[in-house]
Amino acid sequence: MIESQNIRQILAIMVTDIVNYTETMNDNEDKAWEYLKKQRNIIKPTVSKMNGQMFKEMGDGTFSKFRSAIEAVKCAVKIQEEAHLNDLPLRIAVHLGDVMDDGIDVIGMGVNIASRIQQLADPGNIVVSDDVWRQVRGQSDMEGRSIGEQDIKGYHKSVEVYELTYNPDGSVTQKVKVTETVTIIDEEGKKIKSEKALQKEIKKVVVFPFDYNGENEDMEWIQYGIPFGCCISLLQDDVIELQFPNDRELGFWRFLRELEDVDYKKGFNVPLTLKKKIAKQLYADYFISGNINDEKNYNVVTKLYKTENGQLVNEIIQTDSNIYNIMDNFSLFYRKEMGVPLSHIQSNTNLPSSELLTDSQKAYEEFIKGIIYRIYENNNDLSIQHFQKAIKIDSGFCLGACGLFNTCEMTNNEKYQEIKSNAIKLALNHIYKVPTRLQFRIKIGNYMWHVGQPEKARKVAEMWLKQYPNCLDPYYELAHVLWMETKHNEAIQVYKDIIEKDPTSYRAYEHIINIYNGRLGQHDKAIKYAERYMEACPKQAHSYSLLANIYYGMGNYDLSKDYFEQAFMLASNNSNYLCGIAKCEINSENNSAAEEQLEEALELCKSPINYIWVYNLMKRCKKNKGQIKESIEFSKLCEKYQKILHDESFAILLKMNKLEDYVLIGQLSAALEELDELKKELIHPYSLWVGVGSLFIGAYAGIKEPIEEALSKIDELFKIKDYKFLGDIKYWAHAILCHFDEKPDQAIEYINKAIEVDRQWRQDRNYWLMRCYNQKNVNQAIQEGEIFLKKPPFDPLIILELSKAYIANGQIENANQNLTKLLGIWEDADEEYIYFQEAKKLWKEINTEKELA
Repeated sequence: MIESQNIRQILAIMVTDIVNYTETMNDNEDKAWEYLKKQRNIIKPTVSKMNGQMFKEMGDGTFSKFRSAIEAVKCAVKIQEEAHLNDLPLRIAVHLGDVMDDGIDVIGMGVNIASRIQQLADPGNIVVSDDVWRQVRGQSDMEGRSIGEQDIKGYHKSVEVYELTYNPDGSVTQKVKVTETVTIIDEEGKKIKSEKALQKEIKKVVVFPFDYNGENEDMEWIQYGIPFGCCISLLQDDVIELQFPNDRELGFWRFLRELEDVDYKKGFNVPLTLKKKIAKQLYADYFISGNINDEKNYNVVTKLYKTENGQLVNEIIQTDSNIYNIMDNFSLFYRKEMGVPLSHIQSNTNLPSSELLTDSQKAYEEFIKGIIYRIYENNNDLSIQHFQKAIKIDSGFCLGACGLFNTCEMTNNEKYQEIKSNAIKLALNHIYKVPTRLQFRIKIGNYMWHVGQPEKARKVAEMWLKQYPNCLDPYYELAHVLWMETKHNEAIQVYKDIIEKDPTSYRAYEHIINIYNGRLGQHDKAIKYAERYMEACPKQAHSYSLLANIYYGMGNYDLSKDYFEQAFMLASNNSNYLCGIAKCEINSENNSAAEEQLEEALELCKSPINYIWVYNLMKRCKKNKGQIKESIEFSKLCEKYQKILHDESFAILLKMNKLEDYVLIGQLSAALEELDELKKELIHPYSLWVGVGSLFIGAYAGIKEPIEEALSKIDELFKIKDYKFLGDIKYWAHAILCHFDEKPDQAIEYINKAIEVDRQWRQDRNYWLMRCYNQKNVNQAIQEGEIFLKKPPFDPLIILELSKAYIANGQIENANQNLTKLLGIWEDADEEYIYFQEAKKLWKEINTEKELA
């Protein structure tokens, strides 16, 4: 702000005037008074914010001073933009002249000239004198035209006046081009013209649920509903990329996980420093928060922050009983404050929230409550009831139908299947109501999960990408579909395209790393991208964990452990990094050290996924020690949290993980009984997945019939839904059948095919390869077994298989050493453990032969 000085100086003077104010006063005093209130709300705060000072208000006119002509003109532009949006007809003029500032008023010919030329401005426009134009004409966002030499009353010479460019869309600066036209082809092969956003204009923003400090628990739907509605409104604008903690409707799973990891599952009352951290981890330019102060006539304040430094950009308060008005005003506020050009805002489609969602606030309330019950309460039944109420109130509520479909899809209840099918039909019938980007997401969900046609889902993703080539969401969706079709190299290329478009999109690096490391086994390439990630994010614990997982995949557990330890030093409240250390200890034959790490990790668990990781690793420790009964107990603990984390049907399927354990302690009947129960629990077609359970049981019980049943059910499932990413299960079933039929070469071929689809089977791969080599060639079995033992992961069953090979090859001393070591590992094993019994029997046989000799 300018300091008042009682001296003569050169200042930029800005004069404003309400057009036809006198006539308005005569015709409608209320409207005239409304104009004055709008002018006072806009001009003085804007002038102050832009380094000026309003020194006089005369009737409907204002006078302000600036040290800089450029700042004065930019302030005039900002005021005129606000005036356009608030239906306030203003004329503005700026002149640079010699004036006298006495500390209260500013007088002189410079003020008179500004006042005189202001009358030359058209309504809604800005004029400047030639002295000002010389200062601002070099600005890239300023254009103007001369309206000629003008005589100024009381001044001895004429002044050339310039009018800033006036665009038909209402903007007073040069129209900024933020989109360009493209032609796309839809899934039916039809050509459609559309607009795409330019990369440099895209704004990335993270939106948090709003806070409320009162005691009314029913306010949660407002806390979630207002920002959710703002997101839907913002999705109309191609230049906005956003994230909000919603899984199915908007697809932002990662945001939910980020909040869970810091123990703010619902996203309410998250500290500002933590919001900044999460926004940075989600690679956003801005983040949005809000607070609800009055629960009756909603009084809501929202704030926009820069992610880089946490600086408050601006805030706005709205009071209204109609939340749609609040959403619409907030949406406009966010776009303006993020620097979206006014010319684009006014020309872009900007339908009211009530048109995009539902015109019934009650239906919207039911919809939001449905989401909250599903995400935060894990209560699908109540969630479905709320979605049904929403649709009953408004049968054309597209997103309401989507919510109903998404929740029914997660259930394992036959009565919801018809509801699910009707819901997706209803959503598709009214899909035109929602923003284009949501239309693509709905179509992909329909083809991928309802119809089971991934190839059509891919076509929709490609069409989305063509229309939004500078938006990252369609790239990620396309890459995910390609991954599910096991087209890993094509998926990697899409992620590389993302990085080329936006080098700061570090999530793409993560996906590339995970595919190279976990799916393709190309560890050198994974390391290259992990090092680039660390170079960009050297202070993030996640950078170290990415490298740790690669070295874990390579079998270099010492180096992997070192990186996990460094990650834990940077984020010592994160149980996942302790789990990583424990994994390395398990695979290096240090089960006791692993159990200590896991006990510590258990104290840090915050979310279901944290507990599942810890209990699964506990299970591995117990299994390595032959304590299968305890392994089963840890499986049951996992199931408790899987019910919270996963869809109902998937959580039931995960119960199959302990079936092989029952077989391993000689309880085949218990395994078969539980499998029968799972068959009864699961609805079609998920019931076909019990074939996987049959595979586990048959493999470890040495029975062909369950494996043949598994293949039959899996083939039937694939006819209904062609999920290529699950093809590894078929390969494993064929491999084990070939092994039982004593066709080791074919079995080995199928095992390697399964690994190509999913490398998570690599530990099982070594064990089953050893069994095949023992069938095929004892010398090869010994050679491979010794290699397996030198290079972790540690697996006691490899020692058992190698001991068998030694015995078959007459190397009794080697067999004895291995079996002695194995029985030491299984010192506290369950007596019923079938492999423990086998090891004891072999040891006894070879040592009895020694005594007889």
